[in-house]
Amino acid sequence: MILYRYLVREHAAPFLFGLSLIVFVFTMNLFFQTLGRIAGKGLPILTILEYYGLSLAWILALAVPMAVLISTVSAFGRMAADSEITALRASGISPRQLIQPVLIVGVLVALWVAWFNNYVLPDMNHRTKLLQIDIRKKKPTMIIEPNIYNFDIPNYIMLARGVDRTTSELNEVTIYDEHNPDIKTTIAAKSGKLGFIESAESIVMTLSDGEIHRPTVRESESYEYTVFDSAQFRIKMPGLALKRGTKGWRGDRELSVRELMDRVNELKLKDSKINTKQIAAFMVEIHKKFSIPVACIVFVLLGAPLGMLSHKGGMGVSGSVSLLFFTVYWALITNGEKLAERGIMSPGWSMWMANIILSV
Repeated sequence: MILYRYLVREHAAPFLFGLSLIVFVFTMNLFFQTLGRIAGKGLPILTILEYYGLSLAWILALAVPMAVLISTVSAFGRMAADSEITALRASGISPRQLIQPVLIVGVLVALWVAWFNNYVLPDMNHRTKLLQIDIRKKKPTMIIEPNIYNFDIPNYIMLARGVDRTTSELNEVTIYDEHNPDIKTTIAAKSGKLGFIESAESIVMTLSDGEIHRPTVRESESYEYTVFDSAQFRIKMPGLALKRGTKGWRGDRELSVRELMDRVNELKLKDSKINTKQIAAFMVEIHKKFSIPVACIVFVLLGAPLGMLSHKGGMGVSGSVSLLFFTVYWALITNGEKLAERGIMSPGWSMWMANIILSV
């Protein structure tokens, strides 16, 4: 029992360090990917933190198995480098006995990940999707793309040649006012800025160095021409403020195993041939909920001999080796998912193929 506690304790520190590092890297990657879609939208800081907090669910689901691999390679590699493995084997303790306590912990971690994937992750994915939808609905919030006509503001068509998403500043702005179909007004400005008044549910456009072209009512062949240094336009938009939804259609990654099976049975009753792709997608998700947790066990069986053979317990070596094998594992999972959805491979084989190959 003393040896078992020692082995488990040796794995604890690299597991926690590896998990923290992986979560940090994934979170930073997500942050830079989504920064453009969130920055400048006038969102409360708590809403932004909630968005990234909810995203931690799927990050954890991937990070835990990888952290298991890192800790196993690192711990056994350190023990091999310090000749502890040699000393233990000389005392009559076999490699199987060395792996046994770590394998037991790996099974417990796998059970936790399976529970997490089935009961926690679907709800977190669903809440993340609802929040993303609500953020997209928050109108100054819409992302104005440079050189693309924007129709999000009622009765206005906007075109901006340049967009600074951090400051909400626009360059070379052209706005077509379509409130009156008979009198179409065109507003052009060298620069502008979008603002948001949440209490009034309105957006404010402040334009600089511009001009307004408007046909006159009495004389159809002439128009009014107005030059301005600065002009401000306030547009009332009900529903502009962020309003949180609580319900919505759940996709395959937002359902538990029981809910996925209910969907599969429902589709089979309707017409299993027509709904083949959708059934395959649901079945892939069911198998994935268990195949990824089982990877924790596979990674213990893989990482222990890798660590013993490497004789190096540094985080750099264990991290590199773990990244290599996890990349192979994830490539097999993602490509297997595509093969299953195309009907080339069964969902079961596609999701368990990576575990089988690495186990062998």
